[in-house]
Order: sequence, then C-alpha cells, then structure tokens
Amino acid sequence: MNHITDNMKQFMADWQKRMEEMQSQFSAGKIDAVEAFEKQKEQYRETLLKVKENLDKGSEMAEEKLTEMKTKLEELRLQLSLGKADGMDAFEEQKTKIELAMHEFYVLVKSNFNSSFVKGLEIYDQQADAFKTSLEIVKLQFSLAKMDAKDEMAEKQKAISEKMIELNQQFHQIQSTAFKNMEEVNAQLRENFEKMKAYAEGWMKK
Repeated sequence: MNHITDNMKQFMADWQKRMEEMQSQFSAGKIDAVEAFEKQKEQYRETLLKVKENLDKGSEMAEEKLTEMKTKLEELRLQLSLGKADGMDAFEEQKTKIELAMHEFYVLVKSNFNSSFVKGLEIYDQQADAFKTSLEIVKLQFSLAKMDAKDEMAEKQKAISEKMIELNQQFHQIQSTAFKNMEEVNAQLRENFEKMKAYAEGWMKK
C-alpha cells in the first residue's frame, strides 16, 4: 500500500509540474501545438516503459496472455511514435488511434490480472487520464492557431489559461490531503480531469 501511495504522490507531483508548464506557456501564447503534442506523447511513452518492465516480470501469468498484452502495449507505443501531426486533422486522427489503443490495452490488462494487481493499475489509469486531459489542452491550441482575429485569439487564450490555473489550484488542494483514503484521492483526481475535458469539449462547441 505504501508503494502505491508513493507512486501516486510522484505521479501527482509530475503532473502538477506539467500542468503549470503548459499553463505558463499557454498564457504567454508560446505553446506550439505540434511540439506540445510531441512532448505529451514522449512523456507518455516513458510511462509505458515502466508498464513494460512490470509485464516482463509477469512470470505467474500464462505465456499466451502475457504475449497478448505485450503485443497490445507495443501497438500503443507504436501509435505514440508516429510522425508529427501538422494540423488539426492529423492531430485528431492520431488522437483517436492512440486513445483506442489505450482503451484496448487497459481492458485486456484489467481482465487478466487479479484484484490486488488491478488496485495498483489505478496508477496507470490516472496516468492515462492525465495524458488524455493534456491532449484536450493541445487540441485547444490547435483550434486557437486556426483563428484569424488576433484579439479573439488573445481573449480565448486568457480564458483557457484562467481555467488551467483554477484546476492547478485544485491539484494543490488534493496534494495537501493525508493520502489515507486512496479511493477518495482517486475520485478527486478523476473529477479534476473530467472538469478539464468537459471544459475543453464545451469550448470547442462554441
């Protein structure tokens, strides 16, 4: 349990740093959507290296199932290694394929491990949610880049930046908790991610 708690704390610290960096660049109008997407993919690939290490140690699992999971993991890593997305259409295509591969891998892992391991899998689940949330922020930047009116673009950037600051403050509050109830921490994190994704989806419909 202590190991899971320590991993969760490290994950939250890493995510906090990434969010603050994205918010700072976003508010300054310095986020390049193409490069931001590449950076998020690279960071998530690093997360999956740890998942691969755990699978390599999965000696208690049937060889057939282990091979199947490694194959799904490699498919996901392949999607994350595709070339740069040079526009919104290419970004959407890659995003759809990546999220499908993430879902397929998660479903396969969850159905083949015992309950104690699935508990630890919540860390991976949170990392996946964090990655998906960062993709929604990148999507907003792709959308802003298509705007012709500079004044409108600056106004939208300011509004999105303020929302990111609000979510960062909520992350600080979560990190100040005692981490004694991991289910509550997980619930708060998921709610935080869902707020950002819902905001991004609502903004795109305006």
